[in-house]
Amino acid sequence: MSWAIEAMRDGFDEAARRHLHMPGNPADHQIGGKFFVAPWSIDATLREKLFLGPAENDAKRLNLRSWNGVAKLLNIYTSLSNAESVMDYSPNGVLAAMPRLFWPQYDWQLGTSNMFRVGRAWHVYATDEGKAAFYSKHGIDLEIFLKVGFGIYAGSAEHPAIRAGYLSALGTTKTQLHQVRQIIGNTLEGHYEWAKNTSNPDIPRDFLRSVTKERPIFEVSDAKGRAYFVPSRSNLMLRITDGLYYDIVSDPDARRRSGEAFEGLCLKMVKHYAGASRSVEPERRTSYGMSADILVEDDSTSTGLIIECKIRRIPQKVLTSPDPFEDCADAFDDIVKGIVQIWRTYHELYSTSHMNMSGIVLQYDPWTILGNAFVSKLFYSAHEKANVAGIPDSDRIPVAMAGYFDFENLLRKHEYCDIFEAACDWDSENVYGSEFGGVLSVEKQSKGTKSAFDYGKLVKEAVPWWGESSV
Repeated sequence: MSWAIEAMRDGFDEAARRHLHMPGNPADHQIGGKFFVAPWSIDATLREKLFLGPAENDAKRLNLRSWNGVAKLLNIYTSLSNAESVMDYSPNGVLAAMPRLFWPQYDWQLGTSNMFRVGRAWHVYATDEGKAAFYSKHGIDLEIFLKVGFGIYAGSAEHPAIRAGYLSALGTTKTQLHQVRQIIGNTLEGHYEWAKNTSNPDIPRDFLRSVTKERPIFEVSDAKGRAYFVPSRSNLMLRITDGLYYDIVSDPDARRRSGEAFEGLCLKMVKHYAGASRSVEPERRTSYGMSADILVEDDSTSTGLIIECKIRRIPQKVLTSPDPFEDCADAFDDIVKGIVQIWRTYHELYSTSHMNMSGIVLQYDPWTILGNAFVSKLFYSAHEKANVAGIPDSDRIPVAMAGYFDFENLLRKHEYCDIFEAACDWDSENVYGSEFGGVLSVEKQSKGTKSAFDYGKLVKEAVPWWGESSV
């Protein structure tokens, strides 16, 4: 069911209908379509089934090859979800809980099956240090892991499961396939156990950990031997891209190097869209250490942007909290430091110049999207730190928040002057604009789209087999 609904949404309608009798066409199953089913609700329903364990022999069964059966199942789950949706926050805490309500949807809305996702993550995490950390932890080369993972992703486009023989053309072995399954998959019995062990009665079921994001491969067996089933190809792609963070984050060298790689990626991306007339330079040495990560200067208008890059991913405790900032204030300290770093850089490099500057904290994950209820608290903490650092109020320039994906969209669709103006106008006390989010946006109409940044080139640099693979 899960695979078929996603396959239909992705345009593989003939393959989807081999497993589920579905009405309409693929467009009807996409967001806004009359048969759209929220993918995060499918994911949560699958977790619910795993938590309940194997069905009893005499249990009544729904026909999940029937669209009516699917609708009935999802309606039952929705009723359970609605009944407990406000169990751990008060009605006046709805705004504080908005990030948690939104986060299960974010990756689905951003899109997972794209070169952007692969290029960004593999550039940032498949460094030499990252590869060493991955091998030390899992005992398999990261490049082989990625090749197998991507092979399973490609092979499950029109079939919900593949067998080992499908991957033989890649030159990988059954042993390597089994190693990959152990890292990002489990047997059906193992998934049952995982769902029970990660359950928490104090967290509404909608916000429990996702099995298809953490372990998207299900190993099953039949008369022909083992097969590897993928309920959600989108979440498999997430696990072998952004999910690599969790494989290397515990290693200090790999973590540091991934931060450097992210800063380098942001610099390349900003340079690509900035145009030849503007200066885009990396951090500079100052009297207090290194400045913010990227300095953009436009001499013709005497304006510029000070950009601080933050790679830290949003931890599970933030994603599941009904009041993220109050419960997890320490997790947001990296964003606060980013704000202060921008002010410190302005104070050191630009306070006595003629340049009119604004700042942007550019994040791998958009920490403050829909964070209206606590953005002002972040800036309150930043002002406290700035007081201790001796940064004058006059040097505390406007600082906007932006996630990497959203900022690239702005750079691609809008002129520099409009982005600079929006950053200058961004107000931490008034972030309830039409986007209803604590992130930088440009209200002016786009005047055209610039040529896209080449993420395919990044992939080839990170994993040389990419250009040679037949997958």
